Amino acid sequence: MKIAGLDIGTTTLCGLLLDSETGEILSVVTEPNSFALPAAAPWESLQDAGAISRATARIIDRFAASHGRIGAIGIAGQMHGILYVDRNGEAVSPLYTWQDGRGDREMHAGVTYAGAISEALGRPLGTGMGLVTHLFNVRNRLVPAGTVALCTITDYAAMRLAQRLQPLMDATNAASLGGFNLPKMEFRLDVIKKLGMDPDIFPRVAAAYPALGETSGGTPVFTALGDNQASFLGSVRQVDGSLLVNVGTGSQLSLFMTNWLDIPGIDTRPFPLGGCIGVGAALCGGKAWSILHEFFERTVRLFTGQTGSASWEVMNGAAPQSAELADPLVVDTQFAGTRAEPNTRGGIAGIGTGNFTPENLIAGVREGIAEELLTFLKKFPAEIRGSIRILVGSGNGIRLNRGLRKVFEDRLGMEMRVPAHREETSFGAGLLAGVACGALPDLGAAGRLIRYLAPGA
Repeated sequence: MKIAGLDIGTTTLCGLLLDSETGEILSVVTEPNSFALPAAAPWESLQDAGAISRATARIIDRFAASHGRIGAIGIAGQMHGILYVDRNGEAVSPLYTWQDGRGDREMHAGVTYAGAISEALGRPLGTGMGLVTHLFNVRNRLVPAGTVALCTITDYAAMRLAQRLQPLMDATNAASLGGFNLPKMEFRLDVIKKLGMDPDIFPRVAAAYPALGETSGGTPVFTALGDNQASFLGSVRQVDGSLLVNVGTGSQLSLFMTNWLDIPGIDTRPFPLGGCIGVGAALCGGKAWSILHEFFERTVRLFTGQTGSASWEVMNGAAPQSAELADPLVVDTQFAGTRAEPNTRGGIAGIGTGNFTPENLIAGVREGIAEELLTFLKKFPAEIRGSIRILVGSGNGIRLNRGLRKVFEDRLGMEMRVPAHREETSFGAGLLAGVACGALPDLGAAGRLIRYLAPGA
């Protein structure tokens, strides 16, 4: 059966068509997410939800035109952000993305919107999370007239493809908004009401992973899921005992857990078809590598007037590991702060008379990216850390930076496996849709379709 997986990312839209029997990727379409909207304030981050939805529908149409009937469609993508829909299932607002900063505005003297919700929930929520964004919009009269529900952009794209009028949300997306009680599988309506928000605007959450409806061509469309969970499904052959390290613009460390655990400093997220994953997420991650590259670009331009001379390839391959250096720099890569402490900043320590060199700086940033993620791993109970048998890496920060991969391998004492396909999120969305429609018997069979690069590739 041919199955489509869609990934609605912040900067790119990716569609993938795969063969559910062999795992062969039949077609890939990648387009820029060029649907950003002008911001009225510097802290806003908005995208055109309708344009995104139409673009994903065009990708499906292209697959159908070139490959015939599609058996199922799975959708994943950026979490946390929200938009509003009316009774006809039409978007009546832009997408307020996960990068939106309105939650850090003051709600009243000395207390931000994110802080007010965090206090009410008894756990930290950062700006950009849907519940925080919605509270700001409610208090500032920004919820559009005619709104009947809020949802994520992937929920919206899925319901439009399925010709549905109201969103039905998967727990992976519901939890990403904040204020979702995972063990009970319901939103914290007590907090929502206490802060003056209408509980009826929050959509129903599906208990399993059902089909929402069908496209005009008769293809079933399944509930959308979060990109973190989809990437895990599309990267890890064996769910139990696998640690996934993803380094893209941000970075994440994800570990499957059979039972729900509340681990301080770790975001416990629902996993499709049972269980959950513990996630440590850094806001900077691969962005730290881009910041270093921009520093080298500016340095070259300052002294030579030349642009584009700081090679990514040279930077990725330069410098030994920090452990091999006699006097390494220690770089904290929290350049974008953290969700709990947005004003935190990174730093460089250990500068001596002979070690402030480009090579040492490269090695230090590389080590800092890994250290920030591995600090999250230390928060898991010892028995869970001890269950890790397989290390998997994904994202361009891992794929293109062999030195960074080696840092993780050396620190964890195991070889890192990297999927042969680059479209981990859309691949995972497709695999889950294959299980949901019956083309694949279970997640174990789905995972066996994943192929890894040869060691050292």
